[in-house]
Amino acid sequence: MKKAFPVLALVLLTSSMSAQDFHGVPTTVRDFLKMSAADTTTCLVKGVVSSVRSTSGGNFYIKDDTGELFIYGIIDPAHPGWGFNQMDISVGDTLSLSGRRQVYKSTVEMTSARLVSKADGPDHGAPVKLDREPSFKGKKGDEAREAFSKWVASRLRYPKDAQGAGGTVYVKYVIGRNGGVQEVQVTKGVNQALNDEAVRVVRSSPKWKPAILNGQPVRTTHTIPVTFRP
Repeated sequence: MKKAFPVLALVLLTSSMSAQDFHGVPTTVRDFLKMSAADTTTCLVKGVVSSVRSTSGGNFYIKDDTGELFIYGIIDPAHPGWGFNQMDISVGDTLSLSGRRQVYKSTVEMTSARLVSKADGPDHGAPVKLDREPSFKGKKGDEAREAFSKWVASRLRYPKDAQGAGGTVYVKYVIGRNGGVQEVQVTKGVNQALNDEAVRVVRSSPKWKPAILNGQPVRTTHTIPVTFRP
């Protein structure tokens, strides 16, 4: 029994550790900003996204009752390689972030913050008012989407192994900051042959003129229905 006691104590101690202990020391924004430059403590900061500087770089601000903090880059450990847009973060969302204090050109920031949790704000997903919508072959808005749909339809080839199937494949795609079509994927398909053909054609799109927000090109996400008739 005496030999088992230390093991039991260790188990009890481990089970008492909270998720916050694992991700860092809970810290307010004000206390994070006041930390010493030599302090390498990993902190857990919770706040609301107050503004976004760059979606491509994942640069944004969070705010709590004590102040506002600049976040330079964000990582989702559950989805390595995901960018800001793929994490679906919007102004008003509540985030818990784990990271250390850094200073760059006199600005205190959390660099490469790890996303611990996210709760959507009341306006999450609300349309962003762009300075300029993406343009396809000189057309914008609904006209651009209609022109692209016709372009896709004119290039479809009915696959031989589609086995007489028909229907509509819904394809999501991103127009990048350079106007290229990226991250093409099926959100609702029919069968593998038709899905693959829809993706092939959408991916082969010529470059668009990208959307503009705050004077800078930004990524935008779209969905197009691709219809096949046997």
